[in-house]
Amino acid sequence: MSTSPRYDPLGLSELDSRLAPESVEFVIEPAFAADSMLPEAQALPASHGERVEARRAFVEMKQLFMHAVENLAHRKGAWLRAQVRAAEDPVDLWLLRGPLLSALREDDLATRTLRAALYRTLDRTFPEAFGSTGPAQIRF
Repeated sequence: MSTSPRYDPLGLSELDSRLAPESVEFVIEPAFAADSMLPEAQALPASHGERVEARRAFVEMKQLFMHAVENLAHRKGAWLRAQVRAAEDPVDLWLLRGPLLSALREDDLATRTLRAALYRTLDRTFPEAFGSTGPAQIRF
């Protein structure tokens, strides 16, 4: 029997008495850390004024997302409304962009206008995600 530390992703050491808790090694992969997804968006603004402006921009972005999901009638719409309501920072809304934009697939003028507004606010908030080289205006 080997005495080297073992990786126990399912927590089976609690069920198997042969695996002593001190022999279990917990590894957190840096590629899956939340900060590594969008490092520019994770940086906190330096001054109070910048933090207030970032918060105001987030609130406006969240209101736009709430407006976008308010009339979705299917089950996905109910799920999206709950997720947008629970969003606490811009990254939460960034993660919902795909499901929201796919739910807004009608091709009428109002839906196209709403999709364009969503793309504009996402581009302003996360310019590095869309290939822009300018600094992010919203860093939360």
